[in-house]
Amino acid sequence: MKLFNYIFYRVCDFYKKKKDSAAEQSGSLIVSLLQFFTLLDIFIIVRIFWEYPIPTYINENKYWVLPVGIILAVVNWYKYEKTKAFRKYRKVWKDEKLEIRRRKGKLIIVYIIASILIPVLYGLIRHNLMEDKSFFG
Repeated sequence: MKLFNYIFYRVCDFYKKKKDSAAEQSGSLIVSLLQFFTLLDIFIIVRIFWEYPIPTYINENKYWVLPVGIILAVVNWYKYEKTKAFRKYRKVWKDEKLEIRRRKGKLIIVYIIASILIPVLYGLIRHNLMEDKSFFG
């Protein structure tokens, strides 16, 4: 969870420097989106190694993601916005050295890109190149 706390702090700090009044809300929603993609990545990685069947009602109805996203958004709203967590994290990370801050910023960008690319690449490989076959046979 420390990773998501740091991402929340960095996103809020970025939006606060731009004088955005909804910086904490933006940070909370971006963290929720990243948590959703992380869950999706875990399911995909497990599916690569263990081919489990997906129930037809999930396959036919794509709206099952809405409750998951709403639950993540509500939990993160309570954790970050309601408790004013930015102030607490600012005390911890405001004096971070510039080179460490840049390195962590680059790692955050890589994490965001990787967490979004895993489902996209899985879909492209599985449905276009392998025609719905298993990865290992």
